[in-house]
Order: sequence, then C-alpha cells, then structure tokens
Amino acid sequence: MKGIIQTTLIGVLLGACIALPQEVSAYEQPTQYVHTKTENMTVYSAYGAAISATEKNGIYSIKANIVNNRQPLEVVIFKNGQSGVLQQVLKKGVTEPVAYRDEGDRVIATLHNNAELKFVYPEQLYFRDIATSSASSYIQTLAERGIIRGRTPDYFGVHDTLTRAQLSVLLVRAFGFQQVPTKQFTDINEKTSWYGGHVGALHALSIINGKTPTIFDPHGKITRQQAILMLGRTLDAVDFVHEEAPSLPFEDSRSFQGELLRHSQTLYAIGALDETEKLQPNEPITRAQFAKMLAVTLQVAGRL
Repeated sequence: MKGIIQTTLIGVLLGACIALPQEVSAYEQPTQYVHTKTENMTVYSAYGAAISATEKNGIYSIKANIVNNRQPLEVVIFKNGQSGVLQQVLKKGVTEPVAYRDEGDRVIATLHNNAELKFVYPEQLYFRDIATSSASSYIQTLAERGIIRGRTPDYFGVHDTLTRAQLSVLLVRAFGFQQVPTKQFTDINEKTSWYGGHVGALHALSIINGKTPTIFDPHGKITRQQAILMLGRTLDAVDFVHEEAPSLPFEDSRSFQGELLRHSQTLYAIGALDETEKLQPNEPITRAQFAKMLAVTLQVAGRL
C-alpha cells in the first residue's frame, strides 16, 4: 500500500512538472510535499495543509488550513511577462512585503499566513545620504521590496541607530512572519503601538526577549551583539543550517561562547559581517550596518 501511495504521489508531481511552463531555472521543485496549482502558480506545504489557490486579474490568492510562523507555505509564481516586486495585498489596497527570491522566470515566495499577492511597481526612492555608504546596494534592494524605509522620502539615516521596536518590525517584514498579539509586556500598548504584533511574533519564536518578563523597552538601542543574536535566532526559526563554523578574525570576539559564538560564526561565514579588526559587539548598530546584515541573511535563507 505504501509503495502504491508513493508511486501515485510521484506520478502527480511529475504531471505537475509537465504542466508548468518549461523554462530554464535553477529551482528544484519539492517532491514529498502536498501541493495544488493554478495556471501560473503552484503552492506547496510540507505540513499536509489543505490548500485553496486561485488567480484572477493578476491577484494570486492562497488559503490553507495549516499556515503559521513555524509551518509556512512555499508559493511558486511564473512571471509570464509580469514585472515589479511581489507584495501582499491588504485591506483597502495597501500592500506589504513578501519574503521571496527571484528565479528569473518565476518567484519563490514563503508565506506564514493566508494571502493575496500581486506584482507591483516599487516606489522610486532616492536617498541622498547612501551614495558613499558600502551598504548602498543592500539599502536600495530592501527599500524596493518595501522592507525598509527612510527617515524621510529622500533621507535614509545611514548612521542613525536602531531601536528594539524598529528591529522587530524589520525582521517580521523581511521574513514575512505573522504578527502575534503580545500581552505580557506592560510598556507595549497593543491598541496604539505600531510594533506590538511584530514584537509578539518574534517573542513567540524565541528570537527576542524582554528586558524583564514584563518590560520590553521598545525604545532601547540595539547593539551589534544583539543584532547578531536576533538574526542568528531568526535563521534557526526558519530551519536554516550552515555547516561551516569558521574562526572569527575579530580581536574582540575571543571571549564569545555558546549561542553568541555560533551565530557570529554563521553570519561571518555567509558574509553578513564586515572584515574588520574589531566587531565592537557592545556598540549600537546603525541602520546601514543592519541593512547589509539583513539583506545577506535573507539571500542565504532564500527569501530575497
């Protein structure tokens, strides 16, 4: 019986492969996944989800009975002449970023919630203060996707620092996590804060903790060490594994141990940390520095 089921599943998947446009791509389709497809879209679930997928007038709608921050869907959409960036359509036509990588003829998106997607033309942004920054291309890429925004339409704030609330919003936007209500922190007003659900999502995934069990400190500055820990934990949360554990070249990283050492080694190995003499772990991280770290991390995780 088991052999019959496996043979049938393989046959269905092969049939889906034949039905899809035969264009050159490095993408390898999942095999042992539940999936459904429309004319230009295939949705996969590794968790046995019941999936409903439709497309109409450039809108790709996906619903599943199992989808959350630990059990995402993978969505393959063939462009077939469409251009722009893929975004999620919210109420009243507002769009939000989607975690996806561009494979040329198609995009591969990772969804942590039911969604309506469409290709939109990105807002043209010209930050006058990024021209001389080594993170310029990373900032521009994240801005085009809608993941990061400037202080003003023409000023990014290259040397400005990040707060705990701001970093929480960036991570949730970048990886497409569902927002989760948080009630344990007395210094976050769920009704009025613009970051409460983002903090809740990361806290539920053990990516970020409060300063105490009841105090989050949303306006506290993020250090370079804290940014490393949170990016490393995010990679853990999306099941990214990097086998290499290189020696760190930074003079001030010799005392690193445990989780900090492991995540620092991973981020250094993937190129998210600059080649410098000192890491300066206790210094506040700047918006430009974190933009590079985030963009590189997204790329290796297959979400940019």
